[in-house]
Amino acid sequence: MNKRPLTLKEKQQVFLNILKDLDKFCTEHNITYYMGCGTLLGAVRHKGFIPWDDDLDVFMPRPDYLRFCKNYYSDKYQLHTYWNDKSHSFTFGLLCDKGVYSITNKIKRYKCGIDIYVIYGAPSSQEEQKKHKKKVFKYIRRKCHLQKIRSFLANRNLWPSKSMDFKLLNKALERADHEFEKYKYEECEYIWPYGGGRLNLKKEWYGNPIRLQFEDGMFLAPERYHDVLTAAYGDYMTPPPEEKRYPIHNGEFYWDE
Repeated sequence: MNKRPLTLKEKQQVFLNILKDLDKFCTEHNITYYMGCGTLLGAVRHKGFIPWDDDLDVFMPRPDYLRFCKNYYSDKYQLHTYWNDKSHSFTFGLLCDKGVYSITNKIKRYKCGIDIYVIYGAPSSQEEQKKHKKKVFKYIRRKCHLQKIRSFLANRNLWPSKSMDFKLLNKALERADHEFEKYKYEECEYIWPYGGGRLNLKKEWYGNPIRLQFEDGMFLAPERYHDVLTAAYGDYMTPPPEEKRYPIHNGEFYWDE
């Protein structure tokens, strides 16, 4: 009998359980994180998931992210970064449930989880910000091109190895990360909360995290979340039209046996 893929509600519950574990670990180890993107928007507008949202995002200042990556351990969850997983396609981390998988190139991949984006330092002047982004995105574009090649081959069962490791992709990520790091978070007035976007913000907007309700828990959010959400979404309290209320991520996930 064919296995049934997880429903949207089931995926959201997986993500919420991971967030609770992350919050517990970060609280115990004095590591700062913030809810971000649609997760932060959901916390403010819905007090939980946006009903049609199919992911969960948090952000960590670069120093906290490095400590988290170095020290985090769980029997149930696995942290993927390009440092510990040569098949990982991003400069940021992915914290995944070890009991949920998808299939690519006939290979089980346990990559159902929440994104842990990194808040990098950014230059103060707009001109320097433009130059910095141009250098970073040179390698991000290269990464995306290599990622598409791998996906094209893997989806047609033409990927030459049993794993999804890709050294050229990993190298592009290293170079992008090196460019990100040229502006130290601790020394900067402006930050780049990188989740694929190009928005630079004042570091004080994130500030000392506060707790907001998200589903049945209270989790960390930017101190000036109104400014953060306004910069990203404009009138963020008005939901999009009905025809735009749908999940945006592809792929099916299954419970492991």
